[in-house]
Amino acid sequence: MQNQEKATGELAHPTSRTLQGLFGLANETEREVARALALNLTDYRALTVLADSGPVTVGALASDLGATAATTTALVSRLESHGFVERLRSTEDRRQVHVNVTSSASLKVKDLLQPLLSAATAHVDALPAEHQAVVGDFLEAVLGLMQEHLQSLSAEGVR
Repeated sequence: MQNQEKATGELAHPTSRTLQGLFGLANETEREVARALALNLTDYRALTVLADSGPVTVGALASDLGATAATTTALVSRLESHGFVERLRSTEDRRQVHVNVTSSASLKVKDLLQPLLSAATAHVDALPAEHQAVVGDFLEAVLGLMQEHLQSLSAEGVR
């Protein structure tokens, strides 16, 4: 983003530069977690979508991923071959199959991310209570801004 600053002649607020760095490191961390699990980034992202959603059909997962059913079926097969997901027949309608993250996959991902989450929590816990509140409010605001921006980007892609 330094090139963008040079091109526009604007200097971003230090907090904005820090957020840009955070976004970049989040992407790099995601790639490294995927690598550690011997997954490609697309498969890892699908795994995280499944972890957040709970059991879903392949069609619903395809919709969440913005992928075709055929692509998603192949992706689920790869994840299943690694033992990261399982297919479960619906008890109400035996024709319907749901895909769910296995508990061993959840543990593997948790083991990879927990050191960072624990360290961040310890850092925030060490702050005075009023600073914790400010940090929490700021992060909630940034989360909301990111969600709004993502929605606007998604809406632009539809046009």
